[in-house]
Amino acid sequence: MKYGNLNYINFTQNELDELFVNSKNGDNKAFEALSGYVRHISFSYFQSKQRSGKIINIDDVDDLTNNVYLSFAEQYTKIDNLEFWLRRVMFLNFVNWYKKYKNSRLLELTEANFIENNEFNPGDSVDVQKILVNLDHLSQEKQKVIRMRFWEDLKFSEIAENLNKSEDAVKKMFYRTIEELKDMM
Repeated sequence: MKYGNLNYINFTQNELDELFVNSKNGDNKAFEALSGYVRHISFSYFQSKQRSGKIINIDDVDDLTNNVYLSFAEQYTKIDNLEFWLRRVMFLNFVNWYKKYKNSRLLELTEANFIENNEFNPGDSVDVQKILVNLDHLSQEKQKVIRMRFWEDLKFSEIAENLNKSEDAVKKMFYRTIEELKDMM
């Protein structure tokens, strides 16, 4: 059923339990259907966090949803109680993400408030040529991360896949590289 831009999937606990048992027994179609439900449930959970203002960026909602799905895909054969496992993993993913990005989010909100109140356009003070010159002084890997994020508009999960690294490692490299570029300016 569609409501606005949201899709709602109706399913029962019995359906999930049956798909879960069949998936553990090697049924690929059951695993595919169950995976869709896991993604939907996770996305809905993180999207509710976005609506409440705890997550600002829809890319973070997607990244957190993918993290839960990847954990599920890796561990589903070892899970005893799917509902308990899913609730726990979604909550722990959110808490870990929130702790990591709380300070950077506060900075973004503070900067946004400053810009709004002072009608300051950060683009006015950015010397793009200088950034590009400084970018050339970075390692190839750091340049790739910056280019994929800004020029190709890739999500952190997509960059991680391209570089064969974990998403957390890519995020760390990205934010450290941004700081390095700021210091070079």
